Amino acid sequence: MDQSKVQGFQDLLLKFEGRIGPNSLWQGAILILAVAIVLQVLTFLLGALGMIFGLLSLALLYPLFCIYAKRFHDAGKPAVWTIAVLAGIWVGAFVLGLLLAPLYMGNAIAAAQSGNIYSFGLTAMLVNIVVAIILHLGAAFVVNQVLKADPGPNAYGEPVADAASPNPLA
Repeated sequence: MDQSKVQGFQDLLLKFEGRIGPNSLWQGAILILAVAIVLQVLTFLLGALGMIFGLLSLALLYPLFCIYAKRFHDAGKPAVWTIAVLAGIWVGAFVLGLLLAPLYMGNAIAAAQSGNIYSFGLTAMLVNIVVAIILHLGAAFVVNQVLKADPGPNAYGEPVADAASPNPLA
């Protein structure tokens, strides 16, 4: 990967100043989701040692804040609205977790009785991954549908060039 693409991803994920268009939000959300899934799988596979990866996943909140803040900036809105998006993802994960728990809690009881906790952990991990995919991509979709870009310069910078581009980081 050349230096300009690396710089593009660093700017996208690690800076919350400026503006990004809908395509960049999608790219950032998918990249963060992929990293979150890898960390979830590593946490599951490594057991107690994997808890480090579980804690490391908290660091993904910063890039999430960055991409949503810039998307709000593109619509001329303050970044503080990003907190509502992140809270919505968290509440959605909690609610979906409660709704989906009955689907795999029977496995937990059977696993505890048989001594095979691995099968329950695998089921719980897969449910968590499905919930994460639904919530992260759903939040990006909703934000992109609700926010319309300012066509001209605003308090957060010049209009972005990626609004209609299929690959804004190219």
